[in-house]
Amino acid sequence: MPGLRPDAEPVVSDSTSNKLGYVVLPGNESILMADAMAGRSWWRTVEKGSPNNFWWGGNGQRFGWPDFQKGVKRQIVNQVEGHSEICTKTRLAENLRRYANDQKLDCCWVPETFVVSAGYNEGGKLNLLKKTYARLQELEGPVWIVKPASRNRGNGIQVFGSFQDIESHLRNAKTGSQWVVQKYIEQPLLIDGRKFDIRSYCLITPDHKIHMYKHSYIRTSSTAFDLSNLEDRQVLKSSHLTNDAVQEKFEHYGTFEDSNKLSMEAFQELFAGQFSVEDDLVPQMRACATHAFSAVLNKLNPMRRQHCFELFGLDFMVDAQHKVYLIEVNTSPALYRHGQVLTDLLPVLIEEVVQKAIDPCFPPPTAEAAATIEPLTGFDVLIDTPSGRNMRRTISGSGRGAYNSTIAAAARTVRKTNSNNGNPENVAATTAVGRTNSNSSGSSSNAAVATVSGLSSGDDNGAVAAVDRSLQRTNRTNADDSKVVSSAASVEAADLMKRDTSLSKQLLKTASTSAASVYQQNLVIRTMRKTNSGLGANRAAFKV
Repeated sequence: MPGLRPDAEPVVSDSTSNKLGYVVLPGNESILMADAMAGRSWWRTVEKGSPNNFWWGGNGQRFGWPDFQKGVKRQIVNQVEGHSEICTKTRLAENLRRYANDQKLDCCWVPETFVVSAGYNEGGKLNLLKKTYARLQELEGPVWIVKPASRNRGNGIQVFGSFQDIESHLRNAKTGSQWVVQKYIEQPLLIDGRKFDIRSYCLITPDHKIHMYKHSYIRTSSTAFDLSNLEDRQVLKSSHLTNDAVQEKFEHYGTFEDSNKLSMEAFQELFAGQFSVEDDLVPQMRACATHAFSAVLNKLNPMRRQHCFELFGLDFMVDAQHKVYLIEVNTSPALYRHGQVLTDLLPVLIEEVVQKAIDPCFPPPTAEAAATIEPLTGFDVLIDTPSGRNMRRTISGSGRGAYNSTIAAAARTVRKTNSNNGNPENVAATTAVGRTNSNSSGSSSNAAVATVSGLSSGDDNGAVAAVDRSLQRTNRTNADDSKVVSSAASVEAADLMKRDTSLSKQLLKTASTSAASVYQQNLVIRTMRKTNSGLGANRAAFKV
């Protein structure tokens, strides 16, 4: 088993009563996860529905969050609440558009995309789509792809060569159904005249870091790329859709590559001298993934549960000029070992998922047990996001000042709002700033500790909103040279009370505007919820 030392002595326990329990639900080659867990002697299988410490549903099964940690003190699950924000085609498109607008970015790493509802023209979207279609027809060609919001395996996808065909399709679709209408890449890079895409993986771990897997692979189509016959569904699928669920149905599946798969090493050999996969494509892929997850960071895991993780499959395309585009992000990516490339790749991938996501939460109980695991290093940290219940965030370099400015600006908004309320029960906002010097090196690290607190009356007409923000810093000393080697800030997400409309809007506007310039490293966590009408005074704490 990859990641398990073949020469290590097995750790045997005479009792299963003190072992952790796990459930692996069937489907999507669940044996991969079952094998990885079977190599960990401190775990045992339990029946579905029984209290368990680890729940794996790798075939799209939904976890019942009301049952989280039911019957156990700790539980970890392979699902992150809010993942539809990045895995649903329509939500991904909308979140990327919002993110690009906030960041003032040209979203050129995603094809031009519209989200429309059949039978409606909300905000003139169809009119804008028509104008965009006419503009890009002259520059890039007339072909667009239309995808249903949340179906997979190529179901419901259409490719059209005229705006009239797009209109007709939407007119005949179920009223209110949502569709992604996206400019098709008409000049893709081809392998022997056939289309391909790149499947890569990202992992969100329980500490809320986002990792990207170093080892991707190529998925190819079975027939030549052809835009001349878009009406033929068979030609459309075999020529344009590369996922296994589609390609394995065609007679030429596996004719050119083993199960229509190529390793990245084999792919590089095909284009040797033209470009470098590692130097030219991978940085673009990582940038695309960083943008995609940055766009939804404040929507993933909204309850900030500590013990959840998820593996995502990301699909990329490359055009003839070697530009990389992000096409979509998938939950429960296919783990079927079709061909030698995936037979080699997937067991190692899943073993490292266990090492990165599960072992840190439930580590080996003894040194002997730990010795049976050989650490894998296929995942690199892509985004170091807030982690844990306290939403810890490492702030370094210039980002620290920008992030502190966000907090200070939000604090000023709260103080101004409280002072203008005229309510005698309001408590004035306070701010404290602290400085910590390092021990022996003479250098210093600065941390602002800002606390802003206010209480409002609980009557129906009064404001029920208050915000606490505090910046805490943690210094860790290097035992070798007694220097501070890291500073961490902790963020605790807020209960931003919705009833005080003026305060909520001002604070959110301030936070979102300030955070726009430091979106990835300096994200302001914002949450809103309604309060009970009888609640007298409420606090919301931000610790940054």
